[in-house]
Amino acid sequence: MALTPHQVYTGGKLERDYEVLVVGAGPAGSAAALAAAEGGCKTLLIDRKNEIGTPVQCGEVVGESLVRHLGIKIPPQAIAAVQDHTRFLLDRRLMVVSHEPYWRSLTLERKIFDKLMAARAAEAGASVQAGTRLMDVSLRDDKVVSATLMHHGKEVVVRPKVVIAADGAHSTVARLLGLKLYPEDAMAKGIEYELVARKRLPSGMHIFLEPEVGLGYGWIIPKGPRRANVGLGVIGMEGSRRDAIIDWAAGNPVISELFDLDQVLEVKRGDAPLPGFLGGPCQGNVLFAGDAAGQTLAFVGEGILPSYACGTGAGAVAASAIRTRSMKKLDCYDRAVKDLMGSELEKGAALKDAILGAWADDSITEGQRTVLCGLIMSECVFPEHVVDLLPLLSRSTTQIAKRVRLDMEKRRMRARISVIRRR
Repeated sequence: MALTPHQVYTGGKLERDYEVLVVGAGPAGSAAALAAAEGGCKTLLIDRKNEIGTPVQCGEVVGESLVRHLGIKIPPQAIAAVQDHTRFLLDRRLMVVSHEPYWRSLTLERKIFDKLMAARAAEAGASVQAGTRLMDVSLRDDKVVSATLMHHGKEVVVRPKVVIAADGAHSTVARLLGLKLYPEDAMAKGIEYELVARKRLPSGMHIFLEPEVGLGYGWIIPKGPRRANVGLGVIGMEGSRRDAIIDWAAGNPVISELFDLDQVLEVKRGDAPLPGFLGGPCQGNVLFAGDAAGQTLAFVGEGILPSYACGTGAGAVAASAIRTRSMKKLDCYDRAVKDLMGSELEKGAALKDAILGAWADDSITEGQRTVLCGLIMSECVFPEHVVDLLPLLSRSTTQIAKRVRLDMEKRRMRARISVIRRR
């Protein structure tokens, strides 16, 4: 079988004239490289890590409804667990169990998922190179005309027509262009341990909102009957992340009952951009995708599938611009992102803003804030109804649960709320 132009063997050496350079082989980058290669472009996908998919920097969970909405085929071998509901534990006083479609989820093995997504790009004809770092870019008229890469210990200069920056919230491409996308205080800092449980885990994903966490939340994300990611994502986290998770896990009655912190399989950490959705940003001939563009559901930090969808848009727009020899086509990227994920991303941003507003309300206690934030996050309360709920927060936990339960029944939510006594 004859090789296509994109499959000519080069002995592992990089050529100079790739049409599309994709930086970062996470979900956004691999999707972009796949779409660009399928669009007929000579494409190079690079990742600075020696192994694509490592280290893992997220909770590894994706929404089942998003999988269906986007039509993404998740390789079965990359699925660690399936959850048909999510439990929200609010100030250790209330529990919401939601079976709403949005809160059904899959837990991935990101190391497997990311590598298989990059393999799909390679199978489509893209060149894929792990262990290859972007060192510098040269600009002319605010457009990248060349990029210097460190590949196999040697500097290589390539001359792409379009660059897709899919290299995360701390984007090297942005830094080299002199852009400051996210200041440090605009990052939610995450830390999690993959742990082995003492006994079989209760079903469903668990999300904890409580004063002990602060502005953020904790989680248990199952990866099997007795294995789970246990972590924290906090805005304004200070000091050691490891100290934060150890202190919280030791003091949380659910976590301490289920897990020992001397059975850690993996430590994972990462940052998520707090501002969330920034549209489909384009700078000259550079398209930003994934976390580098804030293409996450900001109120929960889910970025895997939104990044993949938006990366697909970036690759398709780049291929269209190159095929028609019109770089003005890159301006269509914003529209493409909005068509692919705009409504979901904008809804996530609105929920994030409502949660931040609730947390900043000094008229209520920390415990009341976490209850309110949890009711917003679980969508038991719509942001526009928060003002009506505020007087209720000073009442007993039983009264709060009764009122919210009535609202849930009116909306026919597939969820229930109950009083728990964990404090």
